[in-house]
Amino acid sequence: SMIPSPTAALFDMDGTLVHNMEFHRLSFFRFLENHAIPVTKAEYEAKNKGTITEIIPRFFGDHLTAEQIAALGEEKEALYRDMYAPHLRAIDGLHDFLESVKRRNIPMALATMGDQHNIRFTLNGLNISQYFDATVGGEEVTNGKPHPEVFQRAAAKLGVPPEDCAAFEDSHSGIAAALAAGMKTVGVASTHTPDELAVYPLWRIISDYREIWF
Repeated sequence: SMIPSPTAALFDMDGTLVHNMEFHRLSFFRFLENHAIPVTKAEYEAKNKGTITEIIPRFFGDHLTAEQIAALGEEKEALYRDMYAPHLRAIDGLHDFLESVKRRNIPMALATMGDQHNIRFTLNGLNISQYFDATVGGEEVTNGKPHPEVFQRAAAKLGVPPEDCAAFEDSHSGIAAALAAGMKTVGVASTHTPDELAVYPLWRIISDYREIWF
């Protein structure tokens, strides 16, 4: 029994369109080093969830103003873009897959915790902006992933009910968010192994976009 094809496709960005999580990690460690804040890998894994404005105070403390948090976030993301720019490339098969979805007139949206600078950097750098009918970035949501808000907003922008959307995700918090939104969730095994993703009730698990079609 074939599950009916989704009527919209929503994509996380980091780790889902591009293999860049290692560069986010390296840039975050360098950023904290620049501010003389020591951090372990385990602590980074535990605290690095949600929007940048949720993440920064976990490392710097609760005394920061909204302006200070925003400035630190921009500093970290600029460092990330500098480090990742020479390595920017799509996960295998992405262009062909987006093209095939577009040809079938299935609308697509980006649902990311990344900011507008990172969204432009990624979509323009990969030359794929034209495929996305809508984007929702971290600044547009109150609650970061694993809360479903970013996926709910992206579906609303496309005017498609959440249960009719396929959501592509690579991370635990992102998969949790997509499932909480009631979406057919595709696990992209770039950050985690297929086995690690198999614990979730996913619609499909893929290693890259050569393994999927609608």
